[in-house]
Amino acid sequence: MKIALIGSGGREHAIYWKLKQSLYTEVHVFPGNAGIPEQDRRPGVFKEGEFVDLRNHLHSEKYDLLVVGPEQPLVDGIADAVSDIIPVFGPTKKAARIEGSKEWAKYFMEKNGIPTARSISCNSVEEAYEALEQMPSPYVVKADGLAAGKGVTVTDSIKDARHAVHACLEQKVFGEAGGTVVIEQFLPGREASVFALCDGNRAIPFQPARDHKRAHDNDQGPNTGGMGAVTPVEYIDASLLNRIQKEVLDPAIKGFQDEGSPYKGLLYAGLMIDGNIINVVEFNCRFGDPETQCLLPMLDEDLAELMMQCAKGDLKPDFLRFRDLASIIVVIAAEGYPGSYEKGIDMNPLLASAPENPDTLLFHAGTEKEGENIRSTGGRIAGVVTSGPSLEEARKDAYHLLKNRPVEKTFYRNDIGSL
Repeated sequence: MKIALIGSGGREHAIYWKLKQSLYTEVHVFPGNAGIPEQDRRPGVFKEGEFVDLRNHLHSEKYDLLVVGPEQPLVDGIADAVSDIIPVFGPTKKAARIEGSKEWAKYFMEKNGIPTARSISCNSVEEAYEALEQMPSPYVVKADGLAAGKGVTVTDSIKDARHAVHACLEQKVFGEAGGTVVIEQFLPGREASVFALCDGNRAIPFQPARDHKRAHDNDQGPNTGGMGAVTPVEYIDASLLNRIQKEVLDPAIKGFQDEGSPYKGLLYAGLMIDGNIINVVEFNCRFGDPETQCLLPMLDEDLAELMMQCAKGDLKPDFLRFRDLASIIVVIAAEGYPGSYEKGIDMNPLLASAPENPDTLLFHAGTEKEGENIRSTGGRIAGVVTSGPSLEEARKDAYHLLKNRPVEKTFYRNDIGSL
């Protein structure tokens, strides 16, 4: 099977790593990063928002499957552009609105009886200020469109909430993505991420993971794309996961069918769990980053076969098998992230050599190679993934490696998996 994989982050490095474990599988990454062997990288073919060159390449090189990593190409309609010539693991443009527009996602959830927070969509500062007055503290302000995980503000201060509104609607800090803001009621509880493989007719969940979105220890600092994750999640048992299937995933699959856009690909439910109460914070239309990096090493299945089955609308298993281990990823980021940060940081101290422990993985994200030197190109640069019989043992191994391979001008959270 010859697979084309779109993306360049840590998520895509992990997907590549897992796909390469499938028998007789050839995987090329468009464009990839320094963690992908040079012979499997395809820079320059895929251009954001433009699919003609990619379509021609997929056709002429006789690829069997297209796997789309990031959300932006899906929201832009990459699946629609090529699905007549190749099976695609990823939803249509219409279905990808579930992530591309928080306003539409709220409409979808309410229409299909999926539990979520009360919200008000606003197109002007005046409307948004009025909506904030109707919500209790803490205040939640979300940019409607894609903002790389940084378009959400949660604050106890109405002054800061108004500032977030002003930044979106007046200062246009997120461009068109912030042309509408969604004011939400705050949801108490503990977060969890539940991914599901979907073939248009049904959804089969992964075991849950937990993301850590805040930049600094003790969940302080601004929201990021994710600074670490763990799996499994101790507060979601089989009974609760069964409820998530029935109350969240199954209604979503039926809702997409009713919209005329059956969902094929990976559906990500970002949840808030408060005792026995389940609420959906958000849906995403792709694998989450960094949860993917700790989940895929635990998946005891042939990912290439499962993705092809999803793309063809014929997902065969009734459940997914996972190794009976705990797994953790700790993300290494450039100082200043998610704000302004330096690029070109020397990452050789961490990434140039393989870990001594075979159960430890190094997944690249924002990296490039200059000769023998690995340098940073993004805010989130890499992730250390470890596994063990307990989360505490996995944590110990991850932080042992990080402490023994320090990198100047970078930082990481010290509390992933301990909260």
